[in-house]
Amino acid sequence: DLFALVRTADIVGKFGLGILALFSVTSLSVIVYKWLHIRQAMKQTDAFVELCNQGSGDLDEAYRYSSNFPDSPLAQILREAYTELEVENWYRGEGYDMSPEARIEMVKISMERIFERTIAGDITHLESKLIFLATTSSVCPFIGLFGTVWGIMGAFQSLAATGGTLVSLGPGLSTAMLTTVGGLFCAIPATVMYNYLTHQIRSLTAQMDSFALELGNIIQKQIIKQSSGFTASRSM
Repeated sequence: DLFALVRTADIVGKFGLGILALFSVTSLSVIVYKWLHIRQAMKQTDAFVELCNQGSGDLDEAYRYSSNFPDSPLAQILREAYTELEVENWYRGEGYDMSPEARIEMVKISMERIFERTIAGDITHLESKLIFLATTSSVCPFIGLFGTVWGIMGAFQSLAATGGTLVSLGPGLSTAMLTTVGGLFCAIPATVMYNYLTHQIRSLTAQMDSFALELGNIIQKQIIKQSSGFTASRSM
């Protein structure tokens, strides 16, 4: 009976079990929250990419689509890049008296900074709270090990004091067994889900890097076309 073992554990064992229970409940909450968060980000990213592939390839159209996917890192990259283009008038070629080559180089530098900043922010957001799972997987086995050693020490002390009765071994053995099981119970799910969630984040990060490169190429091509048309209209 689990509850009987808890009742027979000594005060140190009960304190250790309380700490492990706190770790277990909190890590379970983090696991559920982050799983839903990353799952939503991946679903919206796949839907956003599919919608963009079905569209005309126009940046204005893709920007309108992006507002429907607030949890997609790729949509966030597009929104930040498009905002930069609109604010600085890079897309329309207004406000800067420079050659097309210089303007394209300036746009390239500006977009690289925007992409790096946005991707770093998205990764930080996706990885938030995962540190608690890593802490749980590292710390809880040691809490369990401490309880095991403490319980065995208590069992041997009771054995020496009472002359070897089995009843005297109960609190020490209960502490040793329960804290060992509790530490593993906390650490194993946290370790498994931490590895799974970080793998999903790495997959999203690879998608963000590829999307940023492709978006940068599209923006440069659009600006080259705009520059060519603007130059042609001025020559006429």
